[in-house]
Amino acid sequence: MKVKLTEKILTILLLLIAVGALTIHPAQEVSMSTLGGDKLDTLFNIVSYLILFYFIILYWKGFIFVITRSPLQFFLLAIVIFSLLWSEDLSSSLTYLRGLIRIYFLAIYLAMRYPLKEQIKLIAWALGVAASLSMLFSAFVPGYIHESPELLGMWSGIYGHKNELGYMMAWSAGVFLHLALSGHRYRWLMWALCGISICLIILSRSTTSLTILLTMILLLPFYRSLKKTNYKLQVIMITSTLMLLMISSILLLNNAEAVVGTSGKDLTFNGRSDLWELVISKILERPWLGYGFSGFWTSNAASKLRATYDWASNAHNGFLELLLELGFLGFLTFAAGFVRFFVMALTRIISVAKKPEDYWPMQMLLIIVIVNFSEARLLTPSWNWLMYVTTSLSLTVEYQRNRKNILVN
Repeated sequence: MKVKLTEKILTILLLLIAVGALTIHPAQEVSMSTLGGDKLDTLFNIVSYLILFYFIILYWKGFIFVITRSPLQFFLLAIVIFSLLWSEDLSSSLTYLRGLIRIYFLAIYLAMRYPLKEQIKLIAWALGVAASLSMLFSAFVPGYIHESPELLGMWSGIYGHKNELGYMMAWSAGVFLHLALSGHRYRWLMWALCGISICLIILSRSTTSLTILLTMILLLPFYRSLKKTNYKLQVIMITSTLMLLMISSILLLNNAEAVVGTSGKDLTFNGRSDLWELVISKILERPWLGYGFSGFWTSNAASKLRATYDWASNAHNGFLELLLELGFLGFLTFAAGFVRFFVMALTRIISVAKKPEDYWPMQMLLIIVIVNFSEARLLTPSWNWLMYVTTSLSLTVEYQRNRKNILVN
């Protein structure tokens, strides 16, 4: 599918806005506002809405095609919309819903207009700009390195907080690593940007992001061997990997205090596990439908919990946050879509993959799972959810097109 240069430029602009490369935040203890003020955020949001509205008018048939081929993703969005009826804080729900719908429209557009191999290159443009700006601002501009005692010397880049920088650079390092290993024609540039991203992860001192990167690297040989083996060996390898993960989990649980201590954290994960106990008790009070999309933490229902943990503005676990907001109805819908995504990504490795960049959908799932054990980044108007929905829809569209070609031939 040929895409005109003007359209590609608009697409890159949308991705730059989504990745946060145009709204530059000093370290949070210096300022909570973007460089240029909060009005800049509003301006870029309006720009992205206008561009997407133009694309919807231009390609409305394609939008309908993608929506009808991915019922699970849009059933989950429907649950989010209907949750306004029982939301504990309707104002908060409406505010975040606007951003989430924008994410879905951008995901549909990307899946419709660009194959996965083209998407990863466009994403690389956005992440490369974000990584370069983060390095420049933290290295040469005062106010972009944390100065508070507990975070002293940790880089925050253009994202305002060291965790946000580390998280985005995990995406960046992963994308550039896979492009460099795939023999991209600007291979030297891919390695350079991968190196910058890894340096920023180290300078942000984000242990979660470093774990994500190391896990992705360690899994690359496994994907390659999976591609080369026959069906029976594939089943054995997948089963063995799952068993290894289970054994590792048991060993980690039995030696949790020693393992966690090496990362500079305590056994409560800096108080998160205590918070999770209270969150679970709140989930059990409204298990099926939850408290509504983004409707819990600013409501009276969370007042006692917030009084106990004044630092908690979310569950600090994406899976618990989803249960809290949409109950088991929303969580099981997400889980069904997640399993479908996993199967399609695994099938792609076995049947289609020729280069490391073809492993990216599976690697992306890995990032999402690891991050959401300590952060609430599921079903939010964020880069994390944009990548999840875009790739899920793209795999579905790719499958539909391949199936159509087989039937035609």
